[in-house]
Amino acid sequence: MPETAQTIIARSQPDTTAVALEAGTARWSADLAQAAGGAGEAPTPHELLDSALAACTLLTLQLYAKRKQYPLASAEVRVLRDESAEVYKLHRQVTVHGDLDEKQRADLLRVANACPIHKALEKRFEITTALDA
Repeated sequence: MPETAQTIIARSQPDTTAVALEAGTARWSADLAQAAGGAGEAPTPHELLDSALAACTLLTLQLYAKRKQYPLASAEVRVLRDESAEVYKLHRQVTVHGDLDEKQRADLLRVANACPIHKALEKRFEITTALDA
């Protein structure tokens, strides 16, 4: 593994389906949906994946707008997942507020499509797994 790789750790919790997650000093959790036997009090793994796209998009837009001094007052990103076909489809709806002209709005759309998670999700993935005792 390259030294730049970030390690995410998931740990089981007693008497629950929820798992504790950590990355460096950050802590959060995930669980199964209630329909699958979870408590429904934490995001599901699919929701975490989808939220990574939403968060990355918004963070990228905010940083870019600040750097370009665009009058972005606020923004919201909604991600809708569709797994009905053989393709995992994500539809992202970006709403921006502020006195933005059409050129700035088009620029923000371009930047939304260039966020690092968007780029990662468009790539081919390779996942390796090792089992420790």
